[in-house]
Amino acid sequence: MNTIKKSLMLVSVFFCLVNPLIAHHPAMEKELFTLREPATDRKAFRASMKKVGEYLALEVSKDLDIKPMTVETVLGVEATHNLVSEDIVLVTILRAGLPLLKGFASVFPDAEMGFFGMARDEETLKAKVDYIALPPMEGKTVIIVDPMIATGGSMLDAIKVIEPYNPKKIIVAGAFATVQGMERINKHNPNVIFYNGVVDPILNDVGYIVPGLGDAGDRAFGNKCR
Repeated sequence: MNTIKKSLMLVSVFFCLVNPLIAHHPAMEKELFTLREPATDRKAFRASMKKVGEYLALEVSKDLDIKPMTVETVLGVEATHNLVSEDIVLVTILRAGLPLLKGFASVFPDAEMGFFGMARDEETLKAKVDYIALPPMEGKTVIIVDPMIATGGSMLDAIKVIEPYNPKKIIVAGAFATVQGMERINKHNPNVIFYNGVVDPILNDVGYIVPGLGDAGDRAFGNKCR
C-alpha cells in the first residue's frame, strides 16, 4: 500500500474518532487555493490568510454559547438578536499566526489576546518556547489559531502552558492541518475541539504538510536570517 493510501486511511479513521470540523465555504476554497499557489506574493498571502481566519472564526461562532439581547431601534421598535455570550481569548504563535489571528480578531473584536514565541529546531522538529504573553483565562474560551498544524508539537506546547489556567474550553483552529498533528493533541487532551480549513493527507520526513503551502511564516513575512 502506497503512502498516500495509508495516509487517507489514517484520515478516515481519525475523522470517525475525533470528528474535527472542516469549514466548507466556496469562497474560502479560493483563499486556500491562493495560499497554495507558489506565485502568490507576501501581501496577497497575508490577505488570503486573514480571510481564511474570518471564515474559520464564523464557523467557530456557530458553536459558542449565545444569549438574546434586545435593542430599541431609532424607529422605537425592539429587535432581538442572539449574541455570543462567552469570553473569548485568542492565542497565536508568532510570527506565522499573525495574519490568521487578524481574521479571527475581526470577527471577535472584543477578545483578549495572547502570544507565544517559539523557534523550531529543524533537525529534531521540536519547538522551544522563548516568549509567553497571556491574559487571565480561567472560565474563558481559548481559541488557539495557527496556519499550519503539522506535527502538532508547537500547538501541544502551547496547550500545556494554557491548561493550568483553567479555561472553559480550548479550541484549535488551523488553516491547514494533518491527522498526525491533531491525533497527537487529542491523545494529550481529548476535549480539545478542532476547526480546520483543510486537512492534508501527508506529513513528510522534515515535518512539512503535503501538499501544504510551504513555510507560512516565510511566505507571509519573508525569509528569516536568524
